[in-house]
Amino acid sequence: MHTIEHHKIISDFRLLSGLTVTIEDCANLTKEFQVYGVEDYYISDYKGNSYLTRYVDYFIDAIPCLKYKKNYFIPLIFRDMPDTQKMFRDPYRWEAFFILLDWYLTYNPKKVLVPCSQKKTDIEIVDTAFLIFRLWEIYEGSAFPIANLNNLSEFEKWNNVFHLIDTGKSVTRDKAFDATKVEDLTQLETVITIIKLKYQALLQKQGYQV
Repeated sequence: MHTIEHHKIISDFRLLSGLTVTIEDCANLTKEFQVYGVEDYYISDYKGNSYLTRYVDYFIDAIPCLKYKKNYFIPLIFRDMPDTQKMFRDPYRWEAFFILLDWYLTYNPKKVLVPCSQKKTDIEIVDTAFLIFRLWEIYEGSAFPIANLNNLSEFEKWNNVFHLIDTGKSVTRDKAFDATKVEDLTQLETVITIIKLKYQALLQKQGYQV
């Protein structure tokens, strides 16, 4: 699996430089990700703002997308960053991607769906780049310290400093973790599940049975 460069002139004649995948690789990903709810792949276009361009409105055409659970397109276009390369280096990150996506679609869909001013279908567009960034926050910024916390009280104190739990409804986040809210508790459960995937993969790589 290889990423390829994607260059596109967007709003105000600025150049969007990112990464995408070949059609052949898109077909292979569709087969690999069927277990998570991916049904097919399409070539699509849309106009909207997302994390990909730091929420600047842009038009993207001829981008390969995964169709997810009938109602969503996951565009396979990424920021040219180390966190993107890790998605294709560490297979467990894609399982984590779909786990995190499902949480957002259930509890905070506006945070992960691209507000589109133009698209050809009624299918919602997922903000792929935002989810990959969130995985980077969880894995690179939080996996080790969370693994060393002993209880919910310790996590609340840690989160008040580092703001991992995404409790805000806009781009910004609230500072507080509220243990009485289902959204906060289920998000913490999701984060822990995602972190476990990393350590299970590391143990398997070292020859342990998990």
